[in-house]
Amino acid sequence: MLAILTTLILIVFIYVQFIGALRTEYARQITATAQRLVVTYEEGGREDLISAIELTLSDRIDSPREIYLLLDKDGRKLAGNLADIPPSNATSTEVFDAEVVQNGVPARGHLKVQTLANGETLVVGQDLSEISDITALIGRATAAAIFLAVLLVLLGTYLFRRELAYRVSHIRRTTQQIGAGQLSKRISAPTGEDEFTLLNRDINTMLDRIELLMKSARHISDTIAHNLRTPLTRIVGRLRAAQQPDVSMAEVLEANQHAIEDIESLNVLLEKLLQIAEMEAGIQRRSFKPCQLDVIVTDVMEMHEALAEEKGIALHRSNLDNVTLSGDVNLLASALANLLHNAIKYGTSRVEINVVKQGNTGLVTIEDDGPGLPATEYEHLGKHFYRADPSSEGHGLGLTSVMNIVGLHGGQLSFADAQPGLRVILSLPLDSRTGHHEGPKKALIFE
Repeated sequence: MLAILTTLILIVFIYVQFIGALRTEYARQITATAQRLVVTYEEGGREDLISAIELTLSDRIDSPREIYLLLDKDGRKLAGNLADIPPSNATSTEVFDAEVVQNGVPARGHLKVQTLANGETLVVGQDLSEISDITALIGRATAAAIFLAVLLVLLGTYLFRRELAYRVSHIRRTTQQIGAGQLSKRISAPTGEDEFTLLNRDINTMLDRIELLMKSARHISDTIAHNLRTPLTRIVGRLRAAQQPDVSMAEVLEANQHAIEDIESLNVLLEKLLQIAEMEAGIQRRSFKPCQLDVIVTDVMEMHEALAEEKGIALHRSNLDNVTLSGDVNLLASALANLLHNAIKYGTSRVEINVVKQGNTGLVTIEDDGPGLPATEYEHLGKHFYRADPSSEGHGLGLTSVMNIVGLHGGQLSFADAQPGLRVILSLPLDSRTGHHEGPKKALIFE
């Protein structure tokens, strides 16, 4: 509707401007003719003016459309093809329209009345029949243009709506199928780079992400249910066994102690899950401030020296650059403690830690000399509840927590073969406010 209205306004504007320009040109020609005849009168008198009028009317060049009239001071007609002067309020400098009788035929003319020096009156004009013919022709052309424009707009609107409905129908069908539970459905993306193709690609990317998150959530919920059901079943079984009449007090206390330990283990599991959820939501970014990565690494190493000594592991740091970044000290310490604890756990005699500053990135490398892991296992590390050794203790959330901490800080965690052992590389972006440092802090470790 807006396109049709705009087209109509444009065509009407062109029509009005064209007719106005045509009438202005007629008025200019009439004024120029009147001035030429006045000069003839001033130079040759009345007789020359009469001769000029008669000659003009007899030359058969636009004679039927030309209007001339010369009256003496008493109002008697001296020359011309006009019966009389039509009444008008126009001044001598204005050109006006009026109904006239030209050679006995009624017509409408464009006239200019000029009073001469001796009282004579000169009327110069043109019949408006030509303008009327041109106006009618332009009107018909305008009507045809309006009809054609409206037709094209309606046709274009129909084709656009049809194409839009066709494109949108694919999206609607796919969303309905996905809403019905078919999460693997995707929108077919046609070749090309138009807006709908880009939209389809973006929607498919979003659907891929949603499906991945749904599968991950389903896996996590199933695993949580399994991790809760087993210890809860064990707790209930032990407590019911302790309720038997022939059970001794020592056995009751033992069942009670095991139940407490299992409940505490479940509490640790839930706390880790809540911590991971908070980090995935980005809530912890609010507490970010400048901290020194090398100081955190030193603190974590000092806290693990006793454990390393107990297992016969030597902790080494061959390089320790001064690195400042924006982050949460406690979370970074927790992540580094988790990685160092794993290195000590699986190492045989040596664990090496390096802190290196490379451009705008701080790199922490932790390397052990243990059995390591096959390269095919690297992609699974950090998944919820994943354990490379299912028989080992724990819930499989340690590296998940580390991954979320690293992601919260905009960093990356990668793994490589240390030959022998495993090399863990933690890369973190540096704080842009270099030069603003806090003093060294002891890191708090969340086990």
